[in-house]
Amino acid sequence: MTDKRPYKLLIGQVEISTNIVKNVDKIKEIVRSYLADLYIFPELALTGYQNTEHLKQEQIFTAIQEIQSSLRSGILLLGSPNPYSLKTNSYLLVTKETTQIIAEKYLLFPGLDDKFGYHMGFHRDFIKLSHQTHLGVVLCFELRSPEIIRSFWNNGIVGVVVASQWPEIRINHFEVLLKARAIENQIYTIGVNGVGKIDNLNLGGRSSIYSPSGEEILKLGHDEEIAITELSFEIPYFPYPLRTPLLEFPKLKTLSELLEVSLLRRKKGQKMVFTNGCFDILHAGHIDYLTKARKLGDFLVVGLNSDESIRRIKGPTRPVNNLSFRISALSGLASVDYIVVFEEDTPEELIKTLKPDVLVKGEDWKEEEIAGGAFVRSYGGKVVRIPFSFNISTTKIIEKIRECQQEKL
Repeated sequence: MTDKRPYKLLIGQVEISTNIVKNVDKIKEIVRSYLADLYIFPELALTGYQNTEHLKQEQIFTAIQEIQSSLRSGILLLGSPNPYSLKTNSYLLVTKETTQIIAEKYLLFPGLDDKFGYHMGFHRDFIKLSHQTHLGVVLCFELRSPEIIRSFWNNGIVGVVVASQWPEIRINHFEVLLKARAIENQIYTIGVNGVGKIDNLNLGGRSSIYSPSGEEILKLGHDEEIAITELSFEIPYFPYPLRTPLLEFPKLKTLSELLEVSLLRRKKGQKMVFTNGCFDILHAGHIDYLTKARKLGDFLVVGLNSDESIRRIKGPTRPVNNLSFRISALSGLASVDYIVVFEEDTPEELIKTLKPDVLVKGEDWKEEEIAGGAFVRSYGGKVVRIPFSFNISTTKIIEKIRECQQEKL
């Protein structure tokens, strides 16, 4: 069942500049002139793309408060640097009483977001219009990722807002992807784009709304334009079901297989993350660590110590679980893309062959002691030490089991 109430949407396809006062005045004039349930503005509509070092938190908070004071009703959505840190390209939900960060840009456009000082952001929430009408948010380049919007759909959204500064030179991609995401997820897609310039590129406008069947509900031109439309977000009946099959492919790869598949992925600009370990008794600490590692790139390769390697490092009683068991357990994790086994005591030679973009270890390792770390840094790769969220390890689990056995005796 979906919401049948019509919501009045205002699409603010505005010219975005780096003059915050000018942007704020424009947004204030629009919200004073029109009544809507949902006012939707583009990515970084508050500030435009400018170096975050030139911005101050007080500027952002003052600008938001000015807009808030002009808002008569409804919810206003607009792009802004994160007002608390200025380090993430964020999207805000503003009402007369509150301001909420609804999304931080996770997929940064190469050479643009980082150029202006933005870091990858992980926070994501839903726009809750009613108990049964939730909308997701993606920011510009993220529209190219079907995985992001499908993960929203898995959590019950009926539509997605795509806030962009999409260039005119690739505006056909914006239009095609908006329609494709609507059809493949059977949801509404609401794309709002800016006009003007960004980094010497003309922005393309063409803000659009598509229905779950791909029907065009709204399409604007290339110039600055304000449009109001009503949308109920009612999902129609489809004679064909939306399927989400689970296809399983072996994650264990030989080194040559891994080099082949990673070459194909890296040719498309994807980043390899590499980590290694024994992963003997898989526990919550491992799962949290691997999830955090996977988020640092596009695919995660786990170098897994062989049984003989573990015996040399940990002693004759280890591993508890043999190699096939450990491979099976790791293969069940969505965060792990590929597994490669190594026989040596350290993965240094493996790292030199794979040349990962990001090398990950736990924060208990000193950076200078991380095998392969100096090599990865030598060609511009990153070495990241991940903090632990759980005070747990395979050794501690074994000790706890032994204590329990002693108590029984």
